[in-house]
Amino acid sequence: MTELCERLQLQQTAVTELVKRSEEAGLVERRASREDGRVWLLRATPEGRRRLMKAFAALRADRESLAAAFEELDRSFRASAPALR
Repeated sequence: MTELCERLQLQQTAVTELVKRSEEAGLVERRASREDGRVWLLRATPEGRRRLMKAFAALRADRESLAAAFEELDRSFRASAPALR
């Protein structure tokens, strides 16, 4: 959960609620670690993976637009960088 909080840049209470809802919806499974009983391990269920891939595919155009915007920003920055020296 701590690692998930760091990756999502969210507070633990928010992540705990998201995990709870995802678990109730059958999207993730949670189990205690065998090595450390304080640690919970999360794994996407087959339905969770299916939905994640569906969302990933649906957002392809958005990802491509964002990448193009960053490329344009990079070109603009590089073009103006010599003037800043």
